[in-house]
Amino acid sequence: MKDKRHTSTVPCQSLADRIAAIPHALTAADLARFLNVSRLTILRRAKRGTIPSFRVGSCVRFDPASISKWLVEMGVRRNVLM
Repeated sequence: MKDKRHTSTVPCQSLADRIAAIPHALTAADLARFLNVSRLTILRRAKRGTIPSFRVGSCVRFDPASISKWLVEMGVRRNVLM
């Protein structure tokens, strides 16, 4: 019987690497989906300053590079391809 768990040839990327590759600012809903938490959790952390964010008018946005760096600082490992 063939093992069907993982047959993709695409290299596995860490969460930090996947977020860093996004070419535009993320909304709270976008980031919540990546981190598997609620949108309100993201917005509360942004308000407290415990997650990097910036405002565009009344909207809160998240820079993918800053979020990626924050994730690495929080202990999310990056994949290192040799």
